Amino acid sequence: MADKSSIEKETIRVWDMPTRVFHWTLGVLALLAWITAEAEGTLFWTHLAAGYGVLGLVVFRLAWGVIGTRHARFTDFVRPWPVVRDHTKAMLRFSPSRFVGHTPAGGWMIVALLAVLALLIATGLFAGDEGEKGPLAHFVGAWLADAMSEVHESLNAVLWSLVAFHVAGVLFVSYTTKDNLIRAMWTGRKENPARFIEAGNEETVAEDVPPAGFLRLALSTAVAVAAVLVVAW
Repeated sequence: MADKSSIEKETIRVWDMPTRVFHWTLGVLALLAWITAEAEGTLFWTHLAAGYGVLGLVVFRLAWGVIGTRHARFTDFVRPWPVVRDHTKAMLRFSPSRFVGHTPAGGWMIVALLAVLALLIATGLFAGDEGEKGPLAHFVGAWLADAMSEVHESLNAVLWSLVAFHVAGVLFVSYTTKDNLIRAMWTGRKENPARFIEAGNEETVAEDVPPAGFLRLALSTAVAVAAVLVVAW
């Protein structure tokens, strides 16, 4: 029989490679877009390229949230309000439960981040003022393009406020549950699966998620690339 220390070191695969690549690449591109937000000339094209990259990633994640592996799907982590409420109360008591995938609050944070990113992309495409303009700004009048630019800037502040809240929540849950969420999103694996609970708050013996299938990955990627090409051309 395995001793306690060996059991605690058992791991399971939770996050597939596409989910992890999406997560870290999105962070890099979003940061690059923010750094070059007020740039002109060549750096503005860097901002534009980063925006197109974010567009592709968001579309990919929406597709992967439907056909991806178990814990990447929206049906796995977008939980009803009573579950989110109970989890939030547990967090306020510094005793949140460990979940195999995203926590209930974390799941809705992902939805919020994707929604704000989608709005940022949409307004950025039509934004325009005295300086550089979005690639689709010529389709709308000058007044509307200027309004889009103002909304785009405001949404950028909302995005980074959500990011700060998200990071704080990850650190808090990692500390209170001893479940290193940052490492798990990097390696794809979590430790001590016997302590996990599922959406119904029933203790389970978690199992490895299967590798991302080639056809599902190819389809999600194709949808993302097609979205970028349609907007760009």
